[in-house]
Amino acid sequence: MSQITYKCEGINSMGNGIITANNRKHLVPNLLPNEEAEIELTENGYGKVIKIVSSSSQRVKPKCPRYTECGGCHLQHCDYQMQLDIKTKTVKDCIQNYNMDPEIVLPCIGMKEPFHYRNKIQMVISEKGRKIMAGFYEENTHKIINVDDCSIQDETANAIIRSCKELMTKHKIKPFIEDKSTGLIRHIMIKRSEITKQILVILVTVTETFPGRNNFVTDLRKAHPEITSIVQNINDRKTSVVLGEYERIIYGKGTIEDEIFDKKFIISAKTFYQVNAKQTKILYQKAIELAKPNPSDIVVDAFAGVGTIGIILADSVKQVYAVEINKASVKNAILNARINQIKNIRFYEDDATHFINQIADEGIIPDILFLDPPRAGVDQEMINAIERIKPKKIVYISCDPHTLARDLQKLVSIRYTLKRVQPVDMFCQTYHVETVSLLSLK
Repeated sequence: MSQITYKCEGINSMGNGIITANNRKHLVPNLLPNEEAEIELTENGYGKVIKIVSSSSQRVKPKCPRYTECGGCHLQHCDYQMQLDIKTKTVKDCIQNYNMDPEIVLPCIGMKEPFHYRNKIQMVISEKGRKIMAGFYEENTHKIINVDDCSIQDETANAIIRSCKELMTKHKIKPFIEDKSTGLIRHIMIKRSEITKQILVILVTVTETFPGRNNFVTDLRKAHPEITSIVQNINDRKTSVVLGEYERIIYGKGTIEDEIFDKKFIISAKTFYQVNAKQTKILYQKAIELAKPNPSDIVVDAFAGVGTIGIILADSVKQVYAVEINKASVKNAILNARINQIKNIRFYEDDATHFINQIADEGIIPDILFLDPPRAGVDQEMINAIERIKPKKIVYISCDPHTLARDLQKLVSIRYTLKRVQPVDMFCQTYHVETVSLLSLK
């Protein structure tokens, strides 16, 4: 490995600086455009900053002391406006790469306070020596970085994690060590509503047997009376998936309640829910503004989760059909509709593509289709199904600009016009960005 001073030529969508060495491009984390730095090159096309020689005016000191080790955040070393500019450019570049007009991409909407925004946290539990560790895997490794105060996670949740580590030591509860297949607790997950202040703690264990559970829970509730529910989730599989299939409620209802606009939503351990409450409200507001729903409209909400978008829209339209493949989410969604006294929405537990083909067979043609798929986006079968029902408008919400641009191009090819693309910074300090787009049928 060599070490020499290089000048940064630019920055990519993942927040890595770009340098040229030996006629080859190298990616360097923690490096900004036009900065000069001593770089240690590695054989895999990356580099590591040893010393900043000439600093950018947009460089800031990372709030997190473990920033360069953890890898969970990627942009804490640059000022917030630059973070937003990077995300806007990322979406524009993806749109342009698929031969669509990048000028329809609006500037990324940011936060006033872009720290401690995550209302859901999950930390892997381990130990070093006799010290209990809770943290995250170092990027591209299986090494755990111990984190006591994550700068993007909810501060109350951070405090609960610290207490859990102390109580595990006090009650001699061992973390699960994967290599040795010993110990009990694998992960701790916390979900918190900023509006209702309710808190759900999920203890993920490798077995249902939990020696010392009652004493641990008693002490945890004593240390944090703000906790409203505690669940034990059992995951005995050799997998990177955090939650197992079976769970038991230890304290409270096993769920918490949140509010978006004037609607209430029940959240359980297994249901998907956006992690940034303030930006979720902005995201959904933009989605509704783009859709411009009318009282006579029929809406299909595909990948509906716990029914947030469909329930929020229901007051403004004639009928909502919401489809979600996750059984627990559908159960929560039906309950959410009942709590909010929404009667013009129906939920279906089904694959979204199969459902859309089914309503096409039945002659149901929606005015608006909402798509909020997983990161992988939608496949060609879904595009074919959409071509069958031909909704007047499609509102596509995505957490991956690359798969979004690919799918938008496919939708454009079946007689849709791309009208607007609005990035929203749901994941501050990271390179991830959420985007809402509007397409209309030609």
